[in-house]
Amino acid sequence: MLSLAVEKWTNQGLWILGRSDANYPKRLKQRLKQSAPAILYGVGNVELLSMGGLAIVGSRDIDEEGLNYTQKIAQTCSAQSIQVISGGARGVDQAAMLGALNAGGTAIGVLADSLVKAAVNSKYRPDIKDGRLLLVSSYDPEAGFNTGNAMGRNKYIYALSDYALVVNSTVGKGGTWAGATEVLSKFKDIPLFVRLDNTAPEGNQELYNKGAKPFPPEPWNSLHELLSITQESSNTEDIYEVVLPVILRHLQQPKDAKTLAESLNVRLPQMQDWLNRAEKEGTVSISLAPVTYVVNQTATQLSLL
Repeated sequence: MLSLAVEKWTNQGLWILGRSDANYPKRLKQRLKQSAPAILYGVGNVELLSMGGLAIVGSRDIDEEGLNYTQKIAQTCSAQSIQVISGGARGVDQAAMLGALNAGGTAIGVLADSLVKAAVNSKYRPDIKDGRLLLVSSYDPEAGFNTGNAMGRNKYIYALSDYALVVNSTVGKGGTWAGATEVLSKFKDIPLFVRLDNTAPEGNQELYNKGAKPFPPEPWNSLHELLSITQESSNTEDIYEVVLPVILRHLQQPKDAKTLAESLNVRLPQMQDWLNRAEKEGTVSISLAPVTYVVNQTATQLSLL
């Protein structure tokens, strides 16, 4: 029966990898050890498995701001040759994958169910054929949805990635929360970032409190470099050095903290912390009634010298 099933799947264009195969991703074995799946089923360019990239994950239900943010990140990844890895579910997952693919990039979808159906889906088939999309699963390719499988595959998404971004999460429940907290507690070598702009949900803030890093604010001129720098940071004080040049560019004319936070799409308390430190260091000057901030040109010039 197994032989007949394998023949059927391979005739449908699927491939099968065991842990001893050369193409089996080293990241899974190195990070998951004995928890790495014994068998992987997939369709598409198997070479994408070893390319790493940015995992972009989030809830199925997402507002317009979160959807736009997801698509913008995915398009940035595509433009900078960073692969997108996600779970294939509706909402953030599909928006991330399709955003990257529509911009000409590559993507991996780590599925928990229905690999056979997804392989022939019209929205995926052209990109599979072009070698830019890989769909992979550790579960029976014909299996239907199962909550346990959906939770279990989360760690595979993260383990295949260089970095991970949580776009939105609900506190204490849901697959996104479970997967992110598992990474923070068990996989310290996988940098986990969260969106912390003005529209981010409470779950994102709680993940930050548990050790996740704020995703760098725009501009994302060199996203890989920004993520690498932030990866080395262990707290907001370190990240401050990354965002300070961006803040200074926006303070060539006086602005209040609220306006600046909205311009950079970050939470007001976070912006206030950064401004307080910059003012204490003398990098920016503060004026009262109303309270505004502006670059301290003298201090900035001295620092350059």
